[in-house]
Amino acid sequence: MNPPDAEDAIPMPNSIDSALAPEPLVEEHRSLRVHRVRRLLANLLILAGLLVLLYPAGTWGYAWWEQRSLEKRLVDSHPALAQPAAQVFSGGMVPTLAPVDPSGQTQFRSQEERDRRLVELRAFRKAAEAFAAGLAAKGGGGGEPIGRMTIPKIGVNTVLVEGVGRGDLREGPGHWPETSLPGMGGNFVVSGHRTTYGGPFFKLDKLNLGDEIRLILPYAAATYRVTKKMIVLPTQTEVVAQRGREEISLATCHPIYSAKQRLVIQAELASFKLLNTP
Repeated sequence: MNPPDAEDAIPMPNSIDSALAPEPLVEEHRSLRVHRVRRLLANLLILAGLLVLLYPAGTWGYAWWEQRSLEKRLVDSHPALAQPAAQVFSGGMVPTLAPVDPSGQTQFRSQEERDRRLVELRAFRKAAEAFAAGLAAKGGGGGEPIGRMTIPKIGVNTVLVEGVGRGDLREGPGHWPETSLPGMGGNFVVSGHRTTYGGPFFKLDKLNLGDEIRLILPYAAATYRVTKKMIVLPTQTEVVAQRGREEISLATCHPIYSAKQRLVIQAELASFKLLNTP
């Protein structure tokens, strides 16, 4: 018997098409690989979604912790500020919104009342300038707690910081250093986050004319009444310019979850009293 030829020993495909067809094992590996890639992408999308959901919660937790630290630093430096806000504003407030006659002139019951009011306002200014000098001595006071703000209508109760840098606003609403402090006869401008880092100004749009804003600073307590509510572009900084009157401007992003515009609330000083704190 003759030995078998090579062609007889090794089965050959019946046609070119069958020779080029993928082997079942290769096809299985390819399917498995596609399945793994899809599963990886799905897991990554789930992880990204969780991060998006957890990011605001994380920033709120960070702000809560920083506010506790700021409150402690503020009270350690000025123990009198530990008393409840209701007690601070319970009496002794000097009104500044005196009646106005039809000609627009402020009315006082007597010359003595007018003179006393001027003396009180000068003392207010002197205390504010002394506090500003203290901040300047600390290198501008960036991130330094400077007081507490409460807005009863929308439940705001937060420590204010000096400065509006990214790190400052993560800790709490910040005072624009280039603007006046209360008592210096100008516009006290404050910016704050609306949705992240505690969202202190989340409900700022709920304020209406006449609503009250309260400040407690180491040298004075002050109340303001809302007089204006505006939506402006980020470039329209002239709306918070100094106008030679005692007022406060609160600014935040608008609409919610967008930085396209700014919501600005302005209020004028209604009353104040000096605080004798160390």
